[in-house]
Amino acid sequence: MNILIISMVNPFKTSGVVAYNLYKGLKNEGSNTKLLIKPYGKYNSKDIISMETSTDVFMEYWKHKLKRILNRLGIINKKITINPDYQIQEFDQTVQYYSTKKLLKKIKFKPDAIIYLFQQKFLNAKNLYELNKLTGAKIFWYLMDTAPLTGACHYSWDCKGYMSGCGKCPALYSANENDQSAINFNYKKKYLTKTDIDIIASSEWLMKKALASLLFKDKRIHKVLLSIDPNVYTFVPKIQAKEKLGIPVDKKVIFFGAISIILKRKGMKYLIDALQILKESFNLENDKVLLLIAGNFDTLHTSLPYEYRHLGLLENNEQLASAYQAADVFVCPSIEDAGPMMINQSLMCGTPVVSFQMGAAEDLVLTGETGYSAKLFDSADLCRGISYVLSLNFKEHEKMCSSCRSVAINSFTLNLTAERIMKLLSN
Repeated sequence: MNILIISMVNPFKTSGVVAYNLYKGLKNEGSNTKLLIKPYGKYNSKDIISMETSTDVFMEYWKHKLKRILNRLGIINKKITINPDYQIQEFDQTVQYYSTKKLLKKIKFKPDAIIYLFQQKFLNAKNLYELNKLTGAKIFWYLMDTAPLTGACHYSWDCKGYMSGCGKCPALYSANENDQSAINFNYKKKYLTKTDIDIIASSEWLMKKALASLLFKDKRIHKVLLSIDPNVYTFVPKIQAKEKLGIPVDKKVIFFGAISIILKRKGMKYLIDALQILKESFNLENDKVLLLIAGNFDTLHTSLPYEYRHLGLLENNEQLASAYQAADVFVCPSIEDAGPMMINQSLMCGTPVVSFQMGAAEDLVLTGETGYSAKLFDSADLCRGISYVLSLNFKEHEKMCSSCRSVAINSFTLNLTAERIMKLLSN
């Protein structure tokens, strides 16, 4: 089977690894798979194809520089006010960045099925419609967040516009029912209604959103958890992993992080509150607790009640795996999230997870088996979860770690995810 995966993200950086894992898994299943991405680069396979050229990168750099100069001179000033909590990454989704014929010319083969992941500033709904009609290939849109369901935002919070049609968008501070979110939504509806397309949700949370959405409620919707490479995110005994990072083996290590910790939806406020409660109310030796932090740190350190080590942005999978392996618990305080993939990664390393009932945690965080599932927005319950995992004796903690790895191996290895995807494609 000829399979085309399309993603706008570098396949070896941050979230881009989702597409690469899928690509590797499908290759292992014997399919003729190509990965089409936007960023220019020299990749390790002829089947990983960039739409951008080195000339495109050069031109984009100078275009950006010129735009900044014109902004400073006041010649152009079209700043759009957007609420950052909704994470709008593409204001106008009717823009077609590449012609569909150019896309097909670039890949040089006729796909039987197309899997589309990250969308912003790469392909739009019209491209998907044209790809479906020109090739006859069924489209599978693999949801990483709610952006495909909405007219603008990647996270809709309490807004229900995606259920009935966008407009009066809170993310745009708009009272206009025909604002850009409505234009985007209606544009998507025009093309997706006549496209042979299925939805793949990467978590139960996303599946519920898709089932309730106006754009996709009449389409077939499937759930396939994000795959993690078990040969990269491996299980390592905690003592050995701590020694590798130069952490005293008697420390209780709490790991947390995100690409941007300051985002409201990542819930760091609730984690800080939970850590304060932990220090004040639970019988743990405070000098034996170490916080291990990955991501953009900003001013978070002023609120931390324990000793900490900041690892920075860990784009290298091996470095990130080492952090999970050394941690006694990974804490995910997200309050609006489709994943995060860090939950899957932690479990694959055999590290228990304490999380709110949100995103992938609904599927994977089982109290007493793989960690602790806390009530949403309840810092005290999040604290109870952290205390619960850290208070386990050696054998109990070892058993939970083993359970985490077992759940991961039986749920979302590269091959297992690829098998599920192949079954969908074949049907």
